[in-house]
Amino acid sequence: MVDRVLDGRVFKELILSSQRYLFERKKEVDALNVFPVPDGDTGTNMYLTLTSAAAYLAGKDDLPLCEAAEMASQGALMGARGNSGVILSQIFRGVSRYFAGKDGVPASEVGRALDEAVSTAYKAVMKPVEGTILTVLRAMRDGAGEAADANATLGGVVAAALMRGKEILARTPDMLPVLRQAGVVDAGGKGLVYIVEGALSALRGEAIKEPAAAASATGSKPWTARLKGLETSDIKFPYDTQLLVSGERIPLAGLRTGLEDLGDSLLVVGSESLVRVHIHTSRPGDVLTACTAFGMLSQVTVDNMVEQTRQASETYLLSPAAMGEESALPVPAVNGSLAPAVMPGPAPQAYAGASASPEQKETGIVSVATGDGMKAIMASLGCDLVLDGGSTMNPSTAELAEAVKTVGARKIIFFPNNGNIFLAAKQAKKLVGRNMYIVPSKSLPQGISALLSLNLSEDMTHNLKRASKALRRVTTGEVTFAARDGRFGRQAMKRGDILGLIDGKVEMVGADPSEVLIGLVERMVRSDDEIVTIYYGQDVSPEAGAIAVARLEDALGDEVEIEIHDGGQPLYYYIVSVE
Repeated sequence: MVDRVLDGRVFKELILSSQRYLFERKKEVDALNVFPVPDGDTGTNMYLTLTSAAAYLAGKDDLPLCEAAEMASQGALMGARGNSGVILSQIFRGVSRYFAGKDGVPASEVGRALDEAVSTAYKAVMKPVEGTILTVLRAMRDGAGEAADANATLGGVVAAALMRGKEILARTPDMLPVLRQAGVVDAGGKGLVYIVEGALSALRGEAIKEPAAAASATGSKPWTARLKGLETSDIKFPYDTQLLVSGERIPLAGLRTGLEDLGDSLLVVGSESLVRVHIHTSRPGDVLTACTAFGMLSQVTVDNMVEQTRQASETYLLSPAAMGEESALPVPAVNGSLAPAVMPGPAPQAYAGASASPEQKETGIVSVATGDGMKAIMASLGCDLVLDGGSTMNPSTAELAEAVKTVGARKIIFFPNNGNIFLAAKQAKKLVGRNMYIVPSKSLPQGISALLSLNLSEDMTHNLKRASKALRRVTTGEVTFAARDGRFGRQAMKRGDILGLIDGKVEMVGADPSEVLIGLVERMVRSDDEIVTIYYGQDVSPEAGAIAVARLEDALGDEVEIEIHDGGQPLYYYIVSVE
């Protein structure tokens, strides 16, 4: 494959291979994240952006290169997360621009495509900083160009780009003092290196190795390290605000000008009809107000980087082989930067992140979830504690009470996310010695929607009303399997059949999880619904999930916006939220 021209089929193979490769290494990249703020999410953001690009290509075969590149560019823009994700989307955009109108290109043109990517990515960043992903990208362009001039094969060009990118990546601490201080290379640059490594593996026909296997091969051992000196007080603009603006004839320059004074790390990219906005700000409300003057808003997220940084500064674990050098590089032990908030196991002694005498704040949030991805999502939405629990592993009253006591807050908002946990929660409420407010969420989608509705700066009455309204907006779908022969209403099932449930009731019986998912969502979506969110479980690969979403997009058209996340939940192939 190393000698092949770059056409649509090869391009797709490279994207899918890069996605798989980065999936196994995204936590390593997360842990390197100290610039522009140490919020520990660069690898995850780049992976989510790349996954969105891959999803747009899933199920699409025999495309000309120009169409494959354009679809990947559109997918990356729609799914871009964070600074690094938005910049990655612009790399795709530049490549797509160069490949416009071309069915395929020889290896010699890869360097020119990367040159367009460099130009597009640099233009997207208002104040480019060297020692970042941009510097690594530029080095890759230079390496690819020199190899192309020497008539190298496609594999040779990509290998040369990778080698030059690694050389510059190793020098990024010399360019950025914050990297040197933390003893790490640039996270975005490392993520880009991994993406290109994944592509080269596909060109060479190599099986993708997990980082653990590579580490054991070198005989290296993991150790702990701590990020020091990265103070949250240094974060002038604490809210990472991201959104899409859709409309007609949107003036990107005008929108960018209107946001310049509201923060830093500003990125305004896209087209006249669809714009991705990313900014670090102290006034997210003002950002949203300014953007509404240019079009309709969607995919709005606001992350508290002070809290993310606090979590990222906890103890991390890493095998040194991940960098290929002997330096203490931090990688989160659990779920990226969310490790402190995600507590494994129902036993009280397992709450490793709890403090014996926690600092008291006014309101804390406790939630129940199962699956690493689901727990990470809950933690990222503001949960102080996420307990393991689900259909087959409900925590007891005593376990709930002991866990809640570890949260340093005068008041607790509790999300059971399962009807079977209500009674235990009510009993625990009598034992915790403080006000505990139970939001009657019966599913994880309900819990997530209710969490998003909270505004802890308002009083408890308003928050409970908001949460109650949020619960009513959500329809929950689940795709699982029958544990035994039986009947539910009109549905007969045999052991092993795939079941589709809507709000707990069996609505479909089938043989394939993806087929049941598609049929279930088609039944769930109503004319006034806007968002479908799909969480795939531990028995579903990212590729299978992306293919299912692509098929859903074809089936539903532009009726709703579809998002997909790695829930990691056991027993359920898919959990679906429709709002």
